[in-house]
Amino acid sequence: MDYINIKLSDRKKRNILALGAQSKGSFCFLKKDKAYFCESFGNLSDIENFENFQQHIKRVQRRIGIKPEIIACDLHPEYTASRHAFEMVKNAPRLRSGREGLRVNQIQHHEAHIASCIADNEVKGKVIGVAFDGTGLGSDGNIWGGEFFIGAPKKFKRAAHLKYIRMPGAEAAIREPWRMAFSYLYDIYGPGLYSSAGEFSNRLDKKSIEFIAQLIDKKINSPLTSSMGRLFDAVAAMIGICGEVEYEGQAAIELEKAISHPRTTRVRGRQPSAISCNKRYNFKYLDRKGLIIIDWAPVIKGVVKDLKSKKSKAEISLKFHDAVCCMIKDTCCFLRKKYRVSKVCLSGGVFQNRYLTACIRPLLEKEGFSVYCHKRLPAHDGNIALGQAVMA
Repeated sequence: MDYINIKLSDRKKRNILALGAQSKGSFCFLKKDKAYFCESFGNLSDIENFENFQQHIKRVQRRIGIKPEIIACDLHPEYTASRHAFEMVKNAPRLRSGREGLRVNQIQHHEAHIASCIADNEVKGKVIGVAFDGTGLGSDGNIWGGEFFIGAPKKFKRAAHLKYIRMPGAEAAIREPWRMAFSYLYDIYGPGLYSSAGEFSNRLDKKSIEFIAQLIDKKINSPLTSSMGRLFDAVAAMIGICGEVEYEGQAAIELEKAISHPRTTRVRGRQPSAISCNKRYNFKYLDRKGLIIIDWAPVIKGVVKDLKSKKSKAEISLKFHDAVCCMIKDTCCFLRKKYRVSKVCLSGGVFQNRYLTACIRPLLEKEGFSVYCHKRLPAHDGNIALGQAVMA
């Protein structure tokens, strides 16, 4: 497996090995101003994938002749790569007294996404970083995934994020998006959702939802998340597209496929002027001591209203996608006014959505932003290792 050679604008004093995340295995060696990036190892929880991952690390290390001094990994302690990082340090030869040995530097998942996009595009100066994906441990212990940052690598500030919501059953809520749909509706309507949510609540098994409600009420195995990926899952489940998934990202993929409209026939290169921020659902913005909380409640209510009005899945999906695009634009405009930053970096698995990226770039550029998406690296977790290396 070949690696990508990326020249960086800053030089590092120490040699670094970054081990990436979990679901899209990647690693990156960094020596001075050169990064050697290698990805596509799949989910590292698979023993065969992890062994292949380890073998390639050794192979690339021999080829480029580098001895790491810092091992960078994700904040999540249960990721295979994170555990491996600490094992490497534990098993490293002891150095003489007075010399610093091999050490671990844990990097927040979504900050690494943005740092990766910055390095991939050789962006200089501060940026507005938009990191949207399914999951990643945040510095507050919650599950992040709908994040806006201000700054540059090592100096990022969380400036805005989606309002937190419970993930009933944790990992089970990822496998069964109907759980997320229930969680959003339960947060808004409470027990009254059975009469308020219409078609969706009629599809649910009463015993199952009583159990899920108890998980949420008692905060049992129901972590808080700000994930945009989970919001996509919820909308897909609400409109009957995907209640359970067979592969990662299935609900969001099928929600994008559901879009059908004359102006989306050129979705891979459509006219940017076609999007309208007037015909879509609305997010609400709350200021919490300088941190912007983006409330999804009006969006969920809008979907419920359209379901009751028998609007098509295609129309609801279109309005939801456009709402996300306009929310990104509105949030970036607010942050630019506050922080005087006009460069925007987009990263995370949600930006694999071709409709979303085709719409948001021209929408932001029309507002005077310089917009950067990944060029050589994927938008998903496969890019994490480069960002970790840059930030370590």
